[in-house]
Amino acid sequence: MTEEQLDELFPEMTLNSNPRVRKKCLAVYLRKKGYRREEVAELLRIDEDTVTNYTKKYDESGLPGLLEENYHQPKSQLEPYTEQLKELFKKQLPHTVNQAIEMIDKETGIRLKPSACRAFLKKMGMKCRRCGVVPGKAMEDDQAATSSTGISRQPVATHSGQS
Repeated sequence: MTEEQLDELFPEMTLNSNPRVRKKCLAVYLRKKGYRREEVAELLRIDEDTVTNYTKKYDESGLPGLLEENYHQPKSQLEPYTEQLKELFKKQLPHTVNQAIEMIDKETGIRLKPSACRAFLKKMGMKCRRCGVVPGKAMEDDQAATSSTGISRQPVATHSGQS
């Protein structure tokens, strides 16, 4: 590797705003400076195969290839239906995830698992809330009396032999 190529790597290794790119450039820089693959991997706390991959990518396509970020980002099957489903949920809000699954299946023909449905609803800006029973007014009075005195005001059925 020429000194010119090392000079090309150095600014990216030190000044790039993306820490992942800096680490990639440092790995290639150290490797090209003569460090063994194992040493570079240990210094940067990455796998030895990762060092090899970074080096191969640099050798094949230069600095632009090394700087490229090609992460797999799967697309949801429901992405084309997002606006349609938002409108549907505005008209009739699902009360449970299972109800949302049924509504999505009926509208789009795509059946989701509960975890995937929750993730999709969250991506759309909705939140899954847990439901609970709120006690009524009569229960509040009994609870207040019980908590202050420790004795319940509810009548206790007893059986006595006298009339």
